[in-house]
Amino acid sequence: MNLATQVRKLWSAFDGLAGDTLWSIAHDGSTLLTALISFSLLQRSLEVSQYGSYVAAYGMLGTLGALSFSGVGLALLQRIIGERDDAQVSLNSFLSLSMLLGAAGGVVAVMFGPRFVELNQLEIFLLVIGELLGAGVIFVLAMGVQASFGFAAATRLKLGVIYIRLVSVVVLFAVGGLSVLTLAASFCFLFLSYALYLMLVHLPKSGYRVDFCRPGRETTDASLMFSVPMGASRLQTDGDKFLLGAFGFLDAAGLYGAAYRVIMIGITPLMALDTAAFQRYLPKVEGQPGVHWRRAKTLGTLTFVASLFVVGGIYLFLPLFEWALLTGDYKEAGSLVPWLLVIIPLIATINAPMNGLLGLGLVRVRMFIYLGSAALSLALYLILIPFYDWRGAAVATIISEVVLSVVAWTVLWKAQQAADKEIKAQGEVIPAIS
Repeated sequence: MNLATQVRKLWSAFDGLAGDTLWSIAHDGSTLLTALISFSLLQRSLEVSQYGSYVAAYGMLGTLGALSFSGVGLALLQRIIGERDDAQVSLNSFLSLSMLLGAAGGVVAVMFGPRFVELNQLEIFLLVIGELLGAGVIFVLAMGVQASFGFAAATRLKLGVIYIRLVSVVVLFAVGGLSVLTLAASFCFLFLSYALYLMLVHLPKSGYRVDFCRPGRETTDASLMFSVPMGASRLQTDGDKFLLGAFGFLDAAGLYGAAYRVIMIGITPLMALDTAAFQRYLPKVEGQPGVHWRRAKTLGTLTFVASLFVVGGIYLFLPLFEWALLTGDYKEAGSLVPWLLVIIPLIATINAPMNGLLGLGLVRVRMFIYLGSAALSLALYLILIPFYDWRGAAVATIISEVVLSVVAWTVLWKAQQAADKEIKAQGEVIPAIS
């Protein structure tokens, strides 16, 4: 391969990642903007305790969503890109599984949610249908589109979900009818309508035909390898908010959730690069020593350094964020933000080694790391939250994120060394462009 060819190959790789990163920033930036506008309007419509119940409900739905559609969608992406499965067959099988899991999760949420979250069954039912089935179907369909048509095409579909959230909140607030019930009803109707449009109109134009089927064992097994670690990860990040509500600290849950909105300002742009880079770990790389460690180290270093600037910026401009984002009884949330700043660099650098393990084919190892970390965080939540409310939640989150980061990077280093020894022993080393 001559120098000109190598340069073109390098530029192509950079240009593709840069373009995908811009689309990811557009998506995550829109998500953040919507979240901030929604929070600002919800502050003016809900009491702190009511907002605490809303945050606690989404703490529960976040974990159920990771199990029912987020992990399933990523498994679909991996099977098509990494294993080169048939896109049409895979989409129908994984979509059907996602809907079954969403329905099962919905039953659990409606039956047990009101016991722990101070929302009634109708409110939880509408949130469940909208989030686990409506938004869940849209996400899985978007992953199918991404596998066949690229990251940008999928992002355009997912932006529709964000715009629905934004329009729902703004319109309901404008007419004086913003509440948990009306917002849940709007999400339910609009998400289901958008999902039906994608299945019946948009995807057929792209060559996909959506048919429901009985998911095969291969589909179930592949989904578990992604759903379980994603569910564990969401339990670790959102379980504290749910348990604050479950233990009766609704005001604390509302303030803690408000402080997290400020923290998300820093996390969102850092995660955009990681989201764009994810699918680049999926194709199998044969005979290249150290490739996944180098990818993870490069991405992890970049996000870590950027996160330090983000932390400094949020701390420096915290009075401005308090003035712009927090009103009335929510002003107290500003005092919680410094406790949570350390979470930003931890969260920003964990996905890189986890994706590296995925690239090495260590899906089960990755899953058990997430499960162990989630078990640790849950135990710490149960021990600390009843005595120290949001302070216990913050300390438990920080400890579990530190442990997860150390374990992830250590396991990736050892796994890459083992893989390199095997490559060299087989004498199949292929020079890699670094």
